Amino acid sequence: MIKIIRHAFALIREDKLFSAIYVAGTAVAIASAMVVALILHIRISNIYPEEHRDRTVYLKSYFKNDKGAFVGYSGYSPLAVEELFSHLKCAEVVSANMDNSYVYRFTACEELGKQEVPVTMKFTDANFYRLYDFQFVSGRPYTDEQLQHAEKCIVITDVLARRVFGTTEQVAGRQLLLNYLPYRVVGVVREVSPLLVNSSADVYLPYTVNDSRSHWQSRDVSYAGGLEVTVLLKEGCTYQMLKDELEPYRAKYLSMLRQATGRDYEFSIDAQMHWARTLNFEESYDMSTGDMLYNLQYPALLMLLLLLLPAINLSGLVSNQMEARIAEMGIRKAFGAKRRTLLSEVIHENLVLTLLGGIAGYALSWLFISAMCSNTMFLTLFEREYDPINSVSLQLDMFFTPTLFLIAFVCCAVLNLMAALIPAWSSLRKPIVESLNQKR
Repeated sequence: MIKIIRHAFALIREDKLFSAIYVAGTAVAIASAMVVALILHIRISNIYPEEHRDRTVYLKSYFKNDKGAFVGYSGYSPLAVEELFSHLKCAEVVSANMDNSYVYRFTACEELGKQEVPVTMKFTDANFYRLYDFQFVSGRPYTDEQLQHAEKCIVITDVLARRVFGTTEQVAGRQLLLNYLPYRVVGVVREVSPLLVNSSADVYLPYTVNDSRSHWQSRDVSYAGGLEVTVLLKEGCTYQMLKDELEPYRAKYLSMLRQATGRDYEFSIDAQMHWARTLNFEESYDMSTGDMLYNLQYPALLMLLLLLLPAINLSGLVSNQMEARIAEMGIRKAFGAKRRTLLSEVIHENLVLTLLGGIAGYALSWLFISAMCSNTMFLTLFEREYDPINSVSLQLDMFFTPTLFLIAFVCCAVLNLMAALIPAWSSLRKPIVESLNQKR
């Protein structure tokens, strides 16, 4: 193998133009495929603080009255959270939080008269910090008791702490003005990338402090409200087990609702695994692994197409190079080298070039994602809107993981085989005499 690598680098030095074109073509191909892989990785993989996406289920409700009209809420009330979800045996954590439709309407400052900083808000419960694995720089999360008493205590990010207080140390206990109302900081967490829409914000606070939104509840349907419920399944529990456990509660409440109001209602619980909500290319039914793989076929086909088209052009380059080396191959065959050995060497030599192009392509995909992360079209892939004030931050674990490295290596291997195998095999099939006389 060492001899093959040395020979490959000798060929690179010998034919610099071919090597440069081959590496550049490979880099563009790998970068295109890796952009697709990186977007999928950011959307469905376990990334700080959403470390348990593979066990996360999002719940919504749908209520219809006897006239077939929606009640008007797709979430749940605090009463529903208490009676419907808090006793689930297959749930490790149940968290009820408010939506993000208005998160850009607040400003923060240390005290009146000082510079105001625009911030994003997220109204949560105390279980939010068990659902997601936040890294606390200082302080702690607010408690369930503080949630129940609607205490004005907040958790902020380290980035906001530095912008407002100039430090992340000894921030817990200090006061922060949100829209000129005082709140007490109880904890500081490591910043979350805005691309993680479910867990990112600048300020986290109990949803009970927002009186106008915290208890959205229909007058007739006590379970209908404005809270989004997220469940973290216990290890070993499945999506179907959660559905089965919820069904008796749903039927019981529907029966009680009909008796109390004298009207017929429809009540359905829409539960989606994280990947099912993200990979919405096709409607998902059984939420199984096979169903997930079925939804992954579209990005996989796109990645294959992005590799196939450059491979055709690279194949032409390899074919021309093999024509130039055909006399060399003829001499080696005359001295007893087997066709399989020569073919293996050619593939390994091109694999070295492909890996060099792959490394460059991987870096190029990072640069592309970093440059495009604040673009409006790019942000729509992550259910985000363009924000001219707050820039989108990216984390290292979004770009480099063993899984992404394996994907990049597989892309390189596939591209190398498609580009080098056919022309190399075609050239090596020629008779020895024809090969020796090629340049005469």
